[in-house]
Amino acid sequence: MRTASINWQEVRDRLEASENALQRALSENPERVRAAYRQRAIQLAKSPTQARFAPSGVPGLIFRLAAEKYAIRLADLAEVLPFNGCTPVPGGSPKFLGVLSLRGELRPIVDLGLLLSEKPSGDAGFILILHRQIGLKVDHIEDLREIRPEEFDASGHERYTRGLASGSVMLLDVEAVLSAVFSAKES
Repeated sequence: MRTASINWQEVRDRLEASENALQRALSENPERVRAAYRQRAIQLAKSPTQARFAPSGVPGLIFRLAAEKYAIRLADLAEVLPFNGCTPVPGGSPKFLGVLSLRGELRPIVDLGLLLSEKPSGDAGFILILHRQIGLKVDHIEDLREIRPEEFDASGHERYTRGLASGSVMLLDVEAVLSAVFSAKES
């Protein structure tokens, strides 16, 4: 077996060449800076700008109450939980199912089916916890999708909705729902 010999001069030369290349790369040479800016300008000119400025839709969660489809903006939601029951509050409005302890804090839960269609929702379902620390009980979660401006029709506006999307999904007006719940609670 023969051992390979190492040419130490060649190793030193390669190491010195690498150090010199690194020093040149790290130095602030005005011509290098101009070349970098020029290259960046060429890359930006080639990239499609229309995709960046295309109008985007509203991300929403599609859910059901009985046979009706609704959507709520994701910006209004804090989290979604399965409904496992809640503690009724004596003397509370029928629209309030009760309170739910969520990480040690009590959250009021509103029966959205009873509020919107005056028909109570079933025992199963989900709770949509809003950023306003109130929960809305719904029957079923269907989808998560973006509601595009071209598919939204504001003429379908009703008391608790902002309009229709895709002709069959009602976009929930969270402010109207909350004002109805709290004004009914105070009266």
